[in-house]
Amino acid sequence: MLINTGSLPVDGSIYQIGVVVPDLEKGIDNYSRLLGLKNWKRLDTDYIGRYRDWEGRIANHNAFAQWGAIHLEMIEPCVGETNAMEWLRTKGTGMFHIGVAVDDVRIRPEDFEVVFEVKSQTQPDGSPAIIHLDTVNLLGYFIELTYRPLADALSSKVASSAPWD
Repeated sequence: MLINTGSLPVDGSIYQIGVVVPDLEKGIDNYSRLLGLKNWKRLDTDYIGRYRDWEGRIANHNAFAQWGAIHLEMIEPCVGETNAMEWLRTKGTGMFHIGVAVDDVRIRPEDFEVVFEVKSQTQPDGSPAIIHLDTVNLLGYFIELTYRPLADALSSKVASSAPWD
């Protein structure tokens, strides 16, 4: 499916909405009550990444819940100077990215800077499998491009009634 947001054509499918919160437990309670989300899957992440000119260790508390055909990713940033951490400091709690599953993260609009990338999860050629494009001025949030096999595996785990492996 070609997603076209004006000057941002991306050949992919929306699979995730990402929100940032200062406290994961309170966030889960709020989103469960307000949106009726349930069956949250928790995951603490710890990886190497880059946000703009900063590169280093990133660690977050994450939770995922199925939300119709897509899922919600909730992030409590803990370690690292990431876009999630900056968003929380400057804008507060709320949506900060839309995740789009794509066949190749390298095929993207050249008009938008890659401002965030996960260095420790890669596509078969070694390039980052998750990036964020700087679309905040155009759309009000980042567009996350995720290598489709990674996005599909995550979506399957979130939708499953089984616990995380």
